[in-house]
Amino acid sequence: MSSYPPPFDHPFGTSIDRDALAQRLSAAAGWEAKNRLLVQLARELPSLPDGYRTDEYRVAGCESTAWIVIGQQDGRLLAAADSDSRIVKGLLALLLTAYHGHTGAELADFDFEDWLTSLGLQRFLTTSRGNGLRAMSRMIREAIAEFSH
Repeated sequence: MSSYPPPFDHPFGTSIDRDALAQRLSAAAGWEAKNRLLVQLARELPSLPDGYRTDEYRVAGCESTAWIVIGQQDGRLLAAADSDSRIVKGLLALLLTAYHGHTGAELADFDFEDWLTSLGLQRFLTTSRGNGLRAMSRMIREAIAEFSH
């Protein structure tokens, strides 16, 4: 586990990194297996404390209720998220794996959409889930830009 403060003390982006997640997803053949893995990832993601489950942190553009909290520590982006939907919560675990704990420099050339495609997930996402993930990725990219100034 990381040394990040709550609510940022989750395994995604730290002990579960992009490479480890890619290996788990590549071992899951077909959408049903990938879907099961997303549900398992959702179980591994701790719930956000009630103080963060507010309109201030709610993600606009997501059909399910989802929240994302973004901060920084020692030049590293911190992100925590939660949803009332297990599949969306599993997708949030992907997002956290992609961004949490990385510096702006480490994320400068990172393309979340390309990463999803390389994981074999892009084609399985419904339009609304894809739009929600893009909205959250955009929020994180905006936070990175803000932290850099």
